[in-house]
Amino acid sequence: MRTTAIIAALFSLGCVEGAIPAPEDARLEMPGDMSLIWNIDYNGAHDNIGSVLMADIFVYDSEEDLPLEHIEVEVVVNGGGIYVIPAEAVQLVGYPEASVDPTDSDAIRDACTDDEGNFKSDPEWCAWYWDTESGQYYQIGGQYISTGNNYSPNYFVGRTDNRGILNLYLYADWFGASGEESVDDEEVEIKYSFSSTDISGSIGVDSGTFTVSPTNAGQ
Repeated sequence: MRTTAIIAALFSLGCVEGAIPAPEDARLEMPGDMSLIWNIDYNGAHDNIGSVLMADIFVYDSEEDLPLEHIEVEVVVNGGGIYVIPAEAVQLVGYPEASVDPTDSDAIRDACTDDEGNFKSDPEWCAWYWDTESGQYYQIGGQYISTGNNYSPNYFVGRTDNRGILNLYLYADWFGASGEESVDDEEVEIKYSFSSTDISGSIGVDSGTFTVSPTNAGQ
């Protein structure tokens, strides 16, 4: 069955044309903390399995209580494993069918790497990313996330729209993990816990942070 997916086209990171510094009365409102179900099988870096999250950062005038447009906002991911994708670079398209279970990381690795262990984009679906939350594929252009060269953007500068909002996509690829052994019916089982990741935003005169927390899927 075909659903939809996201393609991220080329869109420059860094200083944004037309953005202006925030006035002294400007304030930043970050998204609320986020949580998602996570499993150690999802936790390989650049394994094409992860979760796509959407976030809105709001900037407003604290005196007039009005949204502020064209304000420059700096976004930093404090830790590895979550990548910033600007919403302006995203469009919806159909995706090709995969020939393996998209949650089977070993099968994906076998199908999408050559004999030397290098990533290959043939078959075509290998270039897509499986979202564990929505149960669908996302295609994110190599300018943002590249399995081949491990480019992982954790910094972005954007500007608010006419509603005072900066829209972002976050791609959660992996989290810090620790395992603890337990014995069940004489079998040794490793139970994993995952650490949260903070995402910070700043407009110069104000700043804020929200947290993405993985919840153990019970493996």
